[in-house]
Amino acid sequence: MQAVRSTERGVEVVDVPDPVPDHESILLDVASASICGSDLHLLAFGPMPVTLGHEFAGSLPDGRVVAVNPNVPCGTCDQCVAGAGHRCRTGAQRILGIASDGGMAQSVAVHTDALVTLPTEVPAGDACLVEPLGVATHGVRLAELTSGQRAAVVGAGAIGLAAVAAARTVVDDVGLVARHAPQHVAGERLGAQSTHGEYDVVFECAGTESALAQAADLCRPGGRILFLSTHWSPVPIPGIPASMKELDFRWSFTYGSHDHGHDLDDAVQLLANNPEIAATLISHRYPLSDAAEAFRVAADREAGAIKVVLEP
Repeated sequence: MQAVRSTERGVEVVDVPDPVPDHESILLDVASASICGSDLHLLAFGPMPVTLGHEFAGSLPDGRVVAVNPNVPCGTCDQCVAGAGHRCRTGAQRILGIASDGGMAQSVAVHTDALVTLPTEVPAGDACLVEPLGVATHGVRLAELTSGQRAAVVGAGAIGLAAVAAARTVVDDVGLVARHAPQHVAGERLGAQSTHGEYDVVFECAGTESALAQAADLCRPGGRILFLSTHWSPVPIPGIPASMKELDFRWSFTYGSHDHGHDLDDAVQLLANNPEIAATLISHRYPLSDAAEAFRVAADREAGAIKVVLEP
């Protein structure tokens, strides 16, 4: 079968052996796989021996359409036993699309525990968004955002815009700091406004020193900054505003279980309730054979790329 990998020549579609599920996994025919900013960063590390893609969805042999949780916890470490499998001590060694074969392929074997059931309102072609939306719903939950508060989002990539959509289910007033004009338009479609004044919670979604400084400026005294970004290198904390305002810094990593279910199930419901999310976030679709061009476009935020989807 065909799969997308990072090779010595860059992103390529290559022939790989068909996946063979074991007794704990099942074969998934991939319908959609989207390109994450993390995928773009991974290319800088050079050739990888695994198929890319941790945001994907498809159909099972019985016809069910599902999204996939790409995290593969061990199930036995202290974090897994405590119900925080997304913080598994060795989970990074098994994440689909990063440490083992992911969803940018015609098919993939996935653990049966990783399947996320989809309602009929969520088509398989849009369900690759469940994973990034799960990141956002997890972060909004950890931020303890409550009705009547003001929230701001710094950074308007796919995660930032997903944070807008998730935050808007809790509060009416969501400000957005976006670098590029298409991102401003997308944010407005999802209910965001330009930032003004101070905010109770600020979601930092860019992972840069300037974004964190702007988040601290926007946050009210005693407010909270919630990190939804991935910091690929150290970022200095803006010490003076952070200390003088006594800001609360809180981190969020992927998604997990909570008292009422799972963040990915919340993401599914968000996607089902608001079709505008998929219509706004998915800016480009390509067949699997055009993966190299899809990655090129995904890296060009200024030209309007938000979420670029491969459809095997």
